[in-house]
Amino acid sequence: MIYCRYIKNSLYALMIFGIVLTAQVHASEFKVGFAKLPITPNLIDEWEDINKDAQFDQDIDKWTDINGNGRFDAVWMAGFQNKRAAQGIKDDLMSVAVVIDDGQTRIGIISADTIGLMRKFVLSVREDVPAEWGLDYIMVHATHNHEGPDTQGLWGPSFLKTGVNDAYMKRLKKDFISTLKLAIDNLETAEMSLALIPTNPLTPIKDKRKPIVIDDDIRAILFNRPDGSIIGSLINFGIHVELAWDKNLDITSDVAGYLRRGISNGIYYDDKLIRSGLGGTTLWLTGNIGGLMTSGPNDPIYDPVIKKMITKPSHSKARAYGYSLANSVIDAFQAGEFKTSPKPSLSVQSLELELGIENLMISFGTLLGIIDADTKFSLRPPFIRYLSEVSFIQMGDASIIGIPGELYPEIAIGGIENPKGADYVIAPQEVPNLRSQFPDKLNLMVNLANDSIGYIIPKSEWDEDAPWIYGENEESYGEIVSLGPDTAKVIHKNVMKLIEESKNQ
Repeated sequence: MIYCRYIKNSLYALMIFGIVLTAQVHASEFKVGFAKLPITPNLIDEWEDINKDAQFDQDIDKWTDINGNGRFDAVWMAGFQNKRAAQGIKDDLMSVAVVIDDGQTRIGIISADTIGLMRKFVLSVREDVPAEWGLDYIMVHATHNHEGPDTQGLWGPSFLKTGVNDAYMKRLKKDFISTLKLAIDNLETAEMSLALIPTNPLTPIKDKRKPIVIDDDIRAILFNRPDGSIIGSLINFGIHVELAWDKNLDITSDVAGYLRRGISNGIYYDDKLIRSGLGGTTLWLTGNIGGLMTSGPNDPIYDPVIKKMITKPSHSKARAYGYSLANSVIDAFQAGEFKTSPKPSLSVQSLELELGIENLMISFGTLLGIIDADTKFSLRPPFIRYLSEVSFIQMGDASIIGIPGELYPEIAIGGIENPKGADYVIAPQEVPNLRSQFPDKLNLMVNLANDSIGYIIPKSEWDEDAPWIYGENEESYGEIVSLGPDTAKVIHKNVMKLIEESKNQ
């Protein structure tokens, strides 16, 4: 909005010696390395949800002090209501990393099964990565998992108490760095192929807010060895990772985990292999999910294996949806729909940008330390300012845009409106749509990349005051968890700047 700082190609090689050191570790040809590590939190105390509200109420619910310290030690689950304490573990949460090196530039991407990670934490991860690893840029991405621990502070035992466990966050940072190191150790010569894959209409995404605009294709990048075997894959798709929904009390990677396991290991039901996978390591990148993009608690999807329509939230629903996505990717591979990107080269750019926090709830959260974020004060409104980041990676015939929050899809693919009842009577501000800039390339848009600032809403659709847009009877959810009405315009402007800069290289 007011301040931008341009960063290009290297976050670490700031001195001549550093640049030389970085150049020495790069490969002489295009290489990739994948790795993964579990990041599942340890559960300590046990509890019974007596009134079945999926919230821990100390005066009502029963609990067992396993470690005898006289207090309830909880893993507070993120994404829905406060006080949702985990009771068990369905499957492991994962940190998955890829390192890509074209001989000149080396980047790392970490994808973690968390609700979101603030930029302050991301910067601390980057700062602790040894310079001698030669990483010119690191993207840290949260899958936006609503079935794991609170990593932002908003879902603790009460509105005024953080749900973040400092010891877990320290462990998380170490695990991220360890995953990166393993990926570097696994670097090997690779070829790259791309596909734009339609989703199965039996497992649709629902847009919970008008206008109905859905960015519903799967964007996939495969890396293979010269013999054709798969090293790993990047899968970009936009849906909230929350299909087990708000009454679930078991830690799980939800739909993202089923997709990863389905593509890499195969589709299994009750330990029976239904379909073989492609092999390698799969990394999920959450796409454009503002609006919000989900399969809600009453939205039906069809599971062809058990031949049943699933409506209610459950692990079975997450399995059916994740495996449906995996099945579409496997189908595309077997049909020869992946196209080779010859001699891929890398370039990376990033912009630091300043956003105003106009949301009163988020302002209080940052001031009280519930949200662990770096802010500064201004003498003119908005009085609280926040530094965030957008990024652009070019990789052969593919590009990856890093968005620091949950982007409304109409900013990406078009369809922004100015409906009656909107707070601003203006033409669309976030134009042209971002996808229009990539007519001949595969563009991955990664939400919750390097930050988690909430919803990014077109200004002409902003609706914080009645009457509500589209004749709704109450305020939309998006504005409640957005920094403010100018956020989208600033992010769009700076992403467009990166795109234009990349075209001029």
